[in-house]
Amino acid sequence: MRWFHECVDRLYIGVMRRLVPPVFRRGRDSATLHDHLAATRLQIPPLVADRRCSVTAHTMVGEVQAGFRWRPASDATRPVLIYHHGLGEIPTDHTFRGIFPRRTPVDAHLVAIRAAFHRSHIDCARGLASLDRFMAMCAVSVALMEAVRRALTERGAQGSVVAGISFGGFLTLLHHLTYGTASRYAPQMAGPDLSHAMLSTPCRGVLAPHALAGPEHLSACLDFRQAFRASDAQRVFPLLARHDLWMPYAYHQAEYAAKSSPVATLDRGHMTGSWAFAGMRAHLLSVLRTLPEVETAADRGQTLRV
Repeated sequence: MRWFHECVDRLYIGVMRRLVPPVFRRGRDSATLHDHLAATRLQIPPLVADRRCSVTAHTMVGEVQAGFRWRPASDATRPVLIYHHGLGEIPTDHTFRGIFPRRTPVDAHLVAIRAAFHRSHIDCARGLASLDRFMAMCAVSVALMEAVRRALTERGAQGSVVAGISFGGFLTLLHHLTYGTASRYAPQMAGPDLSHAMLSTPCRGVLAPHALAGPEHLSACLDFRQAFRASDAQRVFPLLARHDLWMPYAYHQAEYAAKSSPVATLDRGHMTGSWAFAGMRAHLLSVLRTLPEVETAADRGQTLRV
């Protein structure tokens, strides 16, 4: 069925290039992620269970709106799992709700992040108009992940997992490379080089011609392979899709293999993999179970529901 999974990936991009404005059509230049993060200022509101919280962030491209939703655990000391959606995923908690429906017995604090420029499809098109807006989007999400993680840790949460799918998986790795404060990282269908997806896969079909004409601009901002190779990746537990045309398995698996990161695999493509909620749930639960805090509780004979 490899042909089917690859066909869906190609078909989706073919449709998108007819429906959305070219990506980076208004600019292919940007400051680095480091500079965008340094310029980003945000403050999260008081945590309220099961409410969508909006967060105003001040960035290099102006004021933008991001957000999150928190589903609390049974106790403040339970671990935290922060999940980030894919690029252009509207509603932004679609995958999150598919992986963790209400009936799922997961006793952990669950947080769904909403990236900047993701209040609507039109808003997303504005965010993808230039590379500097896209980098600001990345910086805000990474900073928001850390702000929420820190807030729940200060309330007593023991142990944390940062995770995400596709674009969200790439941001998961950026959090690892910038803050590195989570106990575990679980990027799904993603690797440390997003420029490869944009320049060397069918996804290049949605980029503006002048962006494709200057690939070095995208690589300078979005290729973090060198930083990943220099990092301590022992806490990184990726999941890849074997027939993925957007985040090719062989390309990203090689990076993880070089760091001895154990790679879980779905026999899907990128889009069909994004619908494999049970497989993604199993992966995240297995990562949660590796937390030292969970292992310690099991040693004490406590009942665990993760």
